[in-house]
Amino acid sequence: MKRIFLGFILFAFLLPASYGQDKLRFGFETSPFISWMRTDNKKTPAEGSRFGFNLAANGEYAFSDRYAIRLGLGLSFNQGGALKHNEINGSDKLFPNSDLSDPQLNTIAFGTVVKYRMSYLEIPFALKMKTPEYGNIKYFAEVPAFAIGVKTGAKADIGTFQDENIKKDIALLSLNWGLGGGIEYSLNSSTSIVGGLYYQAGFTDVTTDDGADKSKAVNHRLVFRVGILF
Repeated sequence: MKRIFLGFILFAFLLPASYGQDKLRFGFETSPFISWMRTDNKKTPAEGSRFGFNLAANGEYAFSDRYAIRLGLGLSFNQGGALKHNEINGSDKLFPNSDLSDPQLNTIAFGTVVKYRMSYLEIPFALKMKTPEYGNIKYFAEVPAFAIGVKTGAKADIGTFQDENIKKDIALLSLNWGLGGGIEYSLNSSTSIVGGLYYQAGFTDVTTDDGADKSKAVNHRLVFRVGILF
């Protein structure tokens, strides 16, 4: 995790040098989100959501007055949600690759609720469309907006057992799509406060499917984006 954090900081300082200063804006954001999971199996329903947050450094390259490409590097914490596993029987292993704290967790009971939480190193990129400035405000939309996530950690509460390490049974990569929009409020000629609302959904299964449950589980997020651009 220390290497990932140092890489994140290095990216934040080197990104402005990657483009011409007249076309590039650079910023930071910290964005809380509500996350939940869905599966393609009605017998594995969602049982709740989680609160998490993103930390990111972003660069925007403007190729016209109204359009820009946004690229960033961020850390996403506490993605996931709760799933009720109704197709598991006493002999099935849900997390066969993980080192769980108690042997009985290798064979969970039918109907056990598992609360997942995953962390990722994320690379977001999006097409940004902006309106002219009205007073100190510009409105924008980002469609489409994508994010590639690389797993950095994964834990779960399995029944009454807390903080079980399930990293080995969570897929390494996560691919998400989404859309969103918001406003930029100009503080001066070069600095703006950014606020927006985004919806994101996963393309890919977050689990490895090595265990008993072969359903496809994807993350969904409602993100409240808050940041600053220079």
